[in-house]
Amino acid sequence: MSFKGFCNLMFLFSFLSLASCGCDTNYSGSDIVADIITDSNTNILINPDFENGIEGWGGRGCPIEAVSTPVHSGSGGVKAFGREANWQGVRQSVFDTMTDGETYQISGWVRLENTPSAQVLLSVEQQDDSGTDYHNIDTVTATDSNWVQLSGSFTLDVSGGLSVLDVYFDGPSPEVNFFVDDVNVYGPVLSTDKFKSIKPEAKGEIDVNTRHQKIEGLGASGAFRTTELVQHKQKAELYNLLFKELGLDIFRIRNTYDFNQIDFDSSVEIASSGKAALGGNLKIMISSWTPPARLKSNGSLVGGTLAKVNGKYVYTDFAQWWYDSLDAYAKAGVKADYITIQNEPDWEAPYDSCIFGPAEDANRAGYDVAAEAVWHKLITEMDTAMPKMLDPETMGFSHIEGYMNKLNHLIVYGYAHHLYDCSGCAENPDRYIPKMLSFNKLNLQFGNKPVFQTEFEDEPSTWTGAMNTAVLVHNSLTVENVASYLYWDLFWDSSSGLISINDPCSYTINPAYYAFKQYSAFTDSNWQRVGATTDNSGLRISAYISPDNLKLTAVIINTTNDIDISLDLSTKGFTASKGQVYRSSEKEKCIHIGSYKAGNPLKLPANSVTTLALTGSGR
Repeated sequence: MSFKGFCNLMFLFSFLSLASCGCDTNYSGSDIVADIITDSNTNILINPDFENGIEGWGGRGCPIEAVSTPVHSGSGGVKAFGREANWQGVRQSVFDTMTDGETYQISGWVRLENTPSAQVLLSVEQQDDSGTDYHNIDTVTATDSNWVQLSGSFTLDVSGGLSVLDVYFDGPSPEVNFFVDDVNVYGPVLSTDKFKSIKPEAKGEIDVNTRHQKIEGLGASGAFRTTELVQHKQKAELYNLLFKELGLDIFRIRNTYDFNQIDFDSSVEIASSGKAALGGNLKIMISSWTPPARLKSNGSLVGGTLAKVNGKYVYTDFAQWWYDSLDAYAKAGVKADYITIQNEPDWEAPYDSCIFGPAEDANRAGYDVAAEAVWHKLITEMDTAMPKMLDPETMGFSHIEGYMNKLNHLIVYGYAHHLYDCSGCAENPDRYIPKMLSFNKLNLQFGNKPVFQTEFEDEPSTWTGAMNTAVLVHNSLTVENVASYLYWDLFWDSSSGLISINDPCSYTINPAYYAFKQYSAFTDSNWQRVGATTDNSGLRISAYISPDNLKLTAVIINTTNDIDISLDLSTKGFTASKGQVYRSSEKEKCIHIGSYKAGNPLKLPANSVTTLALTGSGR
């Protein structure tokens, strides 16, 4: 450590000692009492030499794994594999460690596995209020026989609020595997592990007189792996768990009419069974990943855009296919409440997909024209019975403004998006907040319509991932004011999905299931979010009231790792006659804790999600 860093550290320790012994300072209670500690000779990365496996590192759109050979030094390295695009590789977030205005020296060693030579890039991805920038640090021609070093400098210059900052390696052609080892990012460290005084006691208030957005419902998608579910030996039990026990309001399926009859039939069975499990109280959202290959520019379900006939895109045929699809699903017993005409129109994925530009050009059909063609066809044929159209269902926030600028907003019921374009944000959901706030302004500009977060998931098989899910749902509901939050994979295989279908006879309920259930099982469509506050920075609280004002639900997240908090909660505008408490934690699975009585403190263990379900009367 440099002399400067030592002095800063000693100052911090002295300051904290003064604060703890009651000496006069300008800080009190939960104020931040931290200093920024910098050291220009510090490698700010976590596990830079991969001696602790892949701790601190993540795949950039592809899997990564720890390796013991080949390595540049020591006993560990990392391999990126299963790559489907040039941009996929290895990354680490430096969001919480780089300092604005400072310069960093960045380097790393790379080697190829299954091709003699290819270019590898070392870059920094930065997302802030000005947009997304990709800063190339260095580019080399790597080989499969020797390690090659990349190196260069980077100066952080933030515009407004920073949301993403990743150091990453990518570049080789798809399917080329490559290794990375001994990565260095030298420069001043920004200490954001600020010493907050989070007390074990808290006060909170729910004010039902403060009303926010109406909730359309919480839900999830069952767009793939449908045959595994309908052929499962315990599917009746699974339908109960997936729908009734989870209390879903919206179920999103994939439109495979006219090109995948097996999936069509499976989706119909699942949607019908889910609706039956919920006594008919389940809304259906149908999304298209691609129209049939006959309507595609490349004659394939994968990639491409709409086909052209006589130099014009086949918007009318696309609209006809959508009308025929809805008619077929309805005849099979599944009536759509919502539709999104194209899943992620801004992403030409290496699976079922179809790209649309915000407006038509020589290479892409226009989303705006396609949406209007579908709306015109449906309103003509179905009148007021047509489903509500949600647009534009982009893969995240980055491109949504471009699409919304071109839309005819008179035909749009609500705006839909996913949350996939914020690298590393799933592990730190608060990093979405600047994007959510920016989108709020955009929504106001275009009429303040209902917002639907229609697809996202991350690490459902770990309690850390479950807690991140709970915080992200909270932030979406309370910051972005979404009307609906849909988890991506209601069911999947391996360790993914809220429930993993392991084989035809067994399944696993993942931790994220219980975190999501703390919201979904205790609220319903047409409930309304109401005011909820707390004086403790370790807690997140939100509250929802039923349309008849007789039921009130509060969801409280204790985000601390080791502080149990006792919450003294009061209600304003609602008189509770009785209440029940449910909790999920690493060891608890949305269990019933017991009855709740006003005036008795609510015990909130560290790293847990608690739901308070009250009945009574409000106004």
